[in-house]
Amino acid sequence: MIRKTRGAWLVAGCAAAWLLAAALPAAAQAPTTVRVGWCTSVLTNGVAPFAVATHFGWFEELGIQVEVVNFGGSSDCVRNVATGEVLVAVPSVEPVAILSRTGVGTQVFYTAFRRNIFGIAVPADSPITRYEDLKGSQIGVTSMASNGVVIARSVAASAGLDPDNDIRIVVSGQPAQSVVLLQRDEIQAVSQWDTQYTLMELAGLPMRMIEDELIASFPANSMVALPATIERQGDLLARLARGYTMGAAFAIEDPRRAMQIFQTVYPQVIPSGLDPQEALDRGEAMLATVTTKWTLDGETELWGESDLETYQTYLDWLLEAGILDGPVAAEDIVTNALIEEVNAGLDLEAVRTALAQ
Repeated sequence: MIRKTRGAWLVAGCAAAWLLAAALPAAAQAPTTVRVGWCTSVLTNGVAPFAVATHFGWFEELGIQVEVVNFGGSSDCVRNVATGEVLVAVPSVEPVAILSRTGVGTQVFYTAFRRNIFGIAVPADSPITRYEDLKGSQIGVTSMASNGVVIARSVAASAGLDPDNDIRIVVSGQPAQSVVLLQRDEIQAVSQWDTQYTLMELAGLPMRMIEDELIASFPANSMVALPATIERQGDLLARLARGYTMGAAFAIEDPRRAMQIFQTVYPQVIPSGLDPQEALDRGEAMLATVTTKWTLDGETELWGESDLETYQTYLDWLLEAGILDGPVAAEDIVTNALIEEVNAGLDLEAVRTALAQ
């Protein structure tokens, strides 16, 4: 039975779910392979909804086969959508806005991470408590193509620091490597994301994020495609987002089983040297961190719906911080054109059935 404490996600889509019977069965056609760009060099727990939807056959029923393709960061993801290497990617919004200023036009058509996963973190006992304290610090990112670079430069500028001279951004690698560098004081902070910080804590270094309610309210990684793709292949994108939504709804309710499924579908994500139980416990802790960014905020909201006012606030913040070299209108890089179609076909009963198994 779905727990009421976390079941608000059902309300927004419940009425629309019954319209599924009226939809044409996509599975009657040969499955269409959809290449989806994932914006880290390795698969992370955010891929779990794709794994769950694959495991339960939901993508197959929707006439889709998903192929996840790794890239070094969100900027790389956006560029590869623009060149047609992948049809869809799940980057953060910053490079979508930045590259739109250079003529690389992509649009968010489904907001997946409704709250920001990024932020600056330091060891729990660090004297750094404010962005101003970062002056003279080296800040570790996973790659120079990561959104962590954008965030680090933005918060430095917002604190009156010179991002080019007052801080130094360096690649610190994966969490275990970052922990070593932090312990040696070779870097003083990291600009990565929530599950990375969970992994650092699991590696023995308690972490503390510098509090920033404004950044925490900004949307993070979302599904992006070319405007022409959204217009001409909207049905395909809506089916992709629908299967993803069902996988996300399952993971929100049962992160442990979702992690088991993720590790089964993508066995390469299981850390070497860990026994299966330890790997599952560790994975569940990380996925539980992620799912808090997926939940709906109210009963009237729809899955994947983008709040253009919130996006505009973020774009204006990026402009003020000097990350954007000119204004960007939210409606130019974000659209809700497919959201009603995504939600109208949600088979939430299938999710309930899977949860009860």
